[in-house]
Amino acid sequence: MSFKSFNLSDQMITSLTHQGYLSPSSIQTRVIPKALKGGNIVAQSETGSGKTHAFLIPIIENLSLNEDKLQAIIIAPTRELAKQTYSFIEAFQKDYANLHVRLFTAGKETDRTFREGMRTPHIIIGTPTRIRTMLEEKALIDLNFVKTIVLDEADMLMEMGYFSDIDVLYRKLKLTPQIMVFSATIEFNLRKRLEKYVGADFVVEMDDVKTAKSVTHYAIDVKHGDHLQAIKVFIKTYNPYLLIIFASRKEQVSIISSFLVGNGYDNIMLHGDMSARERKTAYKMIEANKKRIIVASDLAARGLDIKDVSEVLNYDLPKDLTYYFHRAGRTGRFGAKGKCYSFYNVDSSSRIEKLIEQGASFSYLELKNDTIISTDKLARRKQNKKRIDVELERQIKHATSKAKSDVVKPGYKKKVRDAVAKVKRKHHREIIRKDIRRQRVERYRKEGNKND
Repeated sequence: MSFKSFNLSDQMITSLTHQGYLSPSSIQTRVIPKALKGGNIVAQSETGSGKTHAFLIPIIENLSLNEDKLQAIIIAPTRELAKQTYSFIEAFQKDYANLHVRLFTAGKETDRTFREGMRTPHIIIGTPTRIRTMLEEKALIDLNFVKTIVLDEADMLMEMGYFSDIDVLYRKLKLTPQIMVFSATIEFNLRKRLEKYVGADFVVEMDDVKTAKSVTHYAIDVKHGDHLQAIKVFIKTYNPYLLIIFASRKEQVSIISSFLVGNGYDNIMLHGDMSARERKTAYKMIEANKKRIIVASDLAARGLDIKDVSEVLNYDLPKDLTYYFHRAGRTGRFGAKGKCYSFYNVDSSSRIEKLIEQGASFSYLELKNDTIISTDKLARRKQNKKRIDVELERQIKHATSKAKSDVVKPGYKKKVRDAVAKVKRKHHREIIRKDIRRQRVERYRKEGNKND
């Protein structure tokens, strides 16, 4: 299928061709036709699926470019995501000379920008609070002609408490706009929030795929060794082209970054406490491919399009396991192959098991003698010997009662001991059989994934 099948204008086809886009992605195939007709969209799709163009193409196609009126508002939770979307639209402006777009984020000019007589934009992109300030409190732009609202990374908008700003803005609109919502996850609370805009019977457009199928997942058992030294071994072993190392806390990000510099590995840090100028400099360096290693908190795990990430390494697993899939989604974008590695030990193995329940399929590795080798199973904490297996206890009581009699006879204690030992041997054999069956299932699953 090509973009021509959507009956797009020649100008749009030409622009997409100039940008190197010839065939639509899965989400674009499902979203664009409905969006072109003005339908509301709630799309949940895998990271790196091409969702930005899924809403930009129909928005630009439906603009009245000969009228200097605001017609579309794109709302993003962070300035980085807003700037990223703005850069995508800039690529269209090479073929759309009359297309005027404004970016509203912290640090940008406010009322003076428009009092100097600049054109009213066709599209505004920005963060919720800044857009609300510009369009509602300062009343600098007429909202009467807005026909499309996009809520990008809607689950993140809700987590950050931005829906109050969105509600205020929505009430100011004269027209009932087309609403396009894009979100990695759509939990119950978000679904209830969205009912206000799109109705209670909306349908999620895409399947719930948390991370691209082109991403391979690995769990590395580092035991209770030094995780920093494990990073050093990892880099020497895999020599990644572009690596993102994720840590849950910004303090860890700083420690990892300093350790890497001390060992001759230059890197870029990304975390929430960086100033706007520091983040801007960091992203420019990333875009210019100045560094091969990025050390980041979960700030960078949501939506940012960092090109050509070959590997993701989780220094630790996030408390909210949803973020694991956001982290993994930084690689394997737009059909490219990617690899996501996670450090763990027996203390955190239960979180790997929870990720498996949520759809991740892992290959297992372990750190041994400063090398990373393959292993066939997940390292688990050994059961505490003080804990009594309830089923084993029941079987022992049953065997003991059978071995005893009302009349005490010589050798009855040995008879009881033998009965208990027999029960324990049988129980142990059953545990081994279950473990063998489990390993077979895991092996078949791995072989099945390789054959897919």
